[in-house]
Amino acid sequence: MLRRRFLAHGASLALHLLTALIVVRFAGAAFGQRYRTAEERGPTLTFVRAPDATPSGPDQLPGSSGADTTPDDLGIRVDPDATTVSIPGFTFDFGKVARRATSLFPFLTRPLAIERVTVTPRRGNRRPLGNPYDQPHVDLVRPPLALRAAAVQALLDKSWSRRDRWKAFQPIATVANSYDPDEGAVPGLLRGYGVQNGLQPYVDKTMRDPRLWVQLGLAVDHADFIDFIGRYASRYPSTKATTELLFLLDKLGQASFDALVTLLDVNPSADLQWTWRTNKRAFELILAIRQYYSAQLGRRQLTSRDALKKRYDDVRLSILTGILRTTPHEYRAGDARFLIGAIYWDQGRVADAIKTWRDLRVDPEDFYGAASSQILEAIEGQNVNARRINRILDGEHGRWVSLSFDRLRQFGYRFDMF
Repeated sequence: MLRRRFLAHGASLALHLLTALIVVRFAGAAFGQRYRTAEERGPTLTFVRAPDATPSGPDQLPGSSGADTTPDDLGIRVDPDATTVSIPGFTFDFGKVARRATSLFPFLTRPLAIERVTVTPRRGNRRPLGNPYDQPHVDLVRPPLALRAAAVQALLDKSWSRRDRWKAFQPIATVANSYDPDEGAVPGLLRGYGVQNGLQPYVDKTMRDPRLWVQLGLAVDHADFIDFIGRYASRYPSTKATTELLFLLDKLGQASFDALVTLLDVNPSADLQWTWRTNKRAFELILAIRQYYSAQLGRRQLTSRDALKKRYDDVRLSILTGILRTTPHEYRAGDARFLIGAIYWDQGRVADAIKTWRDLRVDPEDFYGAASSQILEAIEGQNVNARRINRILDGEHGRWVSLSFDRLRQFGYRFDMF
């Protein structure tokens, strides 16, 4: 009798569980969406403070903790109607640069630095026994984005900008937040943004002012991009879209270094005469920004160009190795290895570069697929063809220049137009 009662309860429980499973499956289909259980989400990617940036004692680094009392605008107060630099053929509103002067280079100074990209495996794949009628723990994933190639390109064109990148990026951000991060067109859209709208060359021929102001205007948006990418990576870890955003983060790191070098190389009294003549407060702001970041570099013992370059290289290596640890099913892992090897090669770490490149698995869908195939040929056997490797890497730089030239011309710009 007791045995039959247990069997009856077991059959009833199985029937209820089967019914609940069917309801969950069909509910997802009814709304045109799918569900992914927590166990399927894989590792979580988080940005954590780098050990060498952890403040301690009275020598805390400004910008590295809440102890920094430097005002965001460095004490340079500018009336809202006086934030314009006007030069023949160039006008720039530097108000946002002034308001966020201490946040221009977050790869260097922000509290939650991104020098370390940590992968935290999700724990507790087995849920403890509980009420079988409790709602299953599932994460709703957005429907796949269905866009034809022409529509994707139109959206990329809409989001292109020579300035104000963060504002122009908003249509892309909205789409990325609304649709599935793996299936559909979102990963390709984000890759297209990085390739077509990411890094752009800036060349000054006759005066330094326009290039400096525009690059500072771009740098001031980097913190917004980093925050967006961090939130997205936390929400959708180990997805194709997150991988694409991490490649974009790598490009932002390169742009940040270039902007910082431009700032440090400028001689304000000789190179910024137009700024001084048109807006004295703008000139004072540049002096204050240079002084602030020179102090930041000094306190971090980044007083040489080589040391600064290595710092940014380390940031990039952490991002790219983070991609290798988190990307799903080796998605664009070849591109990450290609870039890691290129950084090592540029640093003179030939053995590390060769070791990294020997792990390349060429995928024709990768952006650097053709170059990766050539690299494997150049390092085949015992004799490494260094000259050919240099030609391959130079060729990739030339490809970027050519793509940038065509993209700028499409919107009526040249390298020296801002």
